[in-house]
Amino acid sequence: MGRNKLVMKKIENSTSRQQTYSKRKDSIVKKANELAVLCDTDVALLMFSPTGQLTSYSSRGSVEDIMLRVVNRPGELHRRPIPNEQYFSQRLAQLKYESEMVEKIAMLTRRSLISSIKD
Repeated sequence: MGRNKLVMKKIENSTSRQQTYSKRKDSIVKKANELAVLCDTDVALLMFSPTGQLTSYSSRGSVEDIMLRVVNRPGELHRRPIPNEQYFSQRLAQLKYESEMVEKIAMLTRRSLISSIKD
C-alpha cells in the first residue's frame, strides 16, 4: 500500500498551510545538516513561515558569513553580477556585527542573572 501523490500547489487554508510548514520545516533543516556533514559543504538556509517567523540554519559560522562568501566570490558562483552588490555586502557585514553584539549582550545578561540568583 503506497502513498497518494501530493499535488504541488499552494494550500489555500491558512491553518492547514501553517500546520504543513510546522511539520516539514524540521525535516528540511535536518536534511540541510545531513548534506553539510556528509558532503563537507557550507549550507545556509533561511525560511520564513506563512506567519513571517524566521527559521535559519548554517552549517559553519553564521548565515551572514556564508552569504558574504557569495558576495565576495561572484565570478565562481554565477555569471551575472549581484544587483546592489555593495549595499548587500555592507548590510550583511552590519547584520553579522549586530548578531555578534546581541550574543554578547545575551551572555552578559545570563551571567548577571546567574550571579543575582546566587547572591
